[in-house]
Amino acid sequence: MIFEASQRTPQVELTPTSCLIRGECYPENISEWSDPILKALEECLGNDESAYVVDIELYYFNSSSAKFLFDFFEFLEESAEGGKSITVNWRYRAEDDTMQEAGEDFEEDVSACSYNMVMVEQA
Repeated sequence: MIFEASQRTPQVELTPTSCLIRGECYPENISEWSDPILKALEECLGNDESAYVVDIELYYFNSSSAKFLFDFFEFLEESAEGGKSITVNWRYRAEDDTMQEAGEDFEEDVSACSYNMVMVEQA
């Protein structure tokens, strides 16, 4: 399932084995944007595949999007605690201290998932 990027929302690709979120995230109505994504994620995590990989590369997000990310990580964490093997790759640009720090903050809330901070060079 693909949720195309817009001016205010990131691209989200969900498959039975992976999730990619890339772009900026500051939708006008966070629940209108995030509810279908969380529902699709729940369906993907309910599959029989044993491993799930999440790649997140955000360039900006606002405070309401931070709440979505907390919910997103909480859902991943609950799935991992239930036996699902989940790897999260938080990708940030080398010069983007804000996104690096945000990734480190989210990492503190995750213990059952494997969590990697991945520095990427800007293309």
